Amino acid sequence: MMNEAIQVRDAAHFIRYGCVFCKTGREEAVVESLEAQNPGLSASYVSQIKRKTVQGITSTVQQITMPGYVYFQTNSFDPPYLKYVEDAIRLVRPSAGSWALMGMDAWFAKWVFENHGVIRFSKARLVDNRVQIMGGPLKDLEDCIVRIVKRERCAQVLLPFLDREVRIWLAFEYQE
Repeated sequence: MMNEAIQVRDAAHFIRYGCVFCKTGREEAVVESLEAQNPGLSASYVSQIKRKTVQGITSTVQQITMPGYVYFQTNSFDPPYLKYVEDAIRLVRPSAGSWALMGMDAWFAKWVFENHGVIRFSKARLVDNRVQIMGGPLKDLEDCIVRIVKRERCAQVLLPFLDREVRIWLAFEYQE
């Protein structure tokens, strides 16, 4: 993966990706404040659709996957203004003097925005008693899958993030 900031040409502008560390549980408020105080900036936290079973009844819920982190994209060379973003703790700086995410971190941030901040169920099928991912977020992250639990229809993914590894479970649905 590249070691420089991912910059995507869009309408004659370069898009840079960054991340703000914030108080856990206050991600939505930080998104709103960041966007209100920084024109041209879009922000998102990462959530996923999960299955939840209570007393034998299965339903779906949307849950924040990476608590305390808000990603943003901007075409500005300057970092976002955080002074009045009450629940923001600090701007994540992947290297000295730089706020723009690079390499896999930037790739993941871009992926978050391409999926509108929501990780939905992936599509899979059983082939010779093995799970084969057909589409969805797990297809994009196939190289990062470290474990699959067929019965529970979920896969554990190991994502590199800021020089550490983050493990998350992502759900899939079987297709005929």
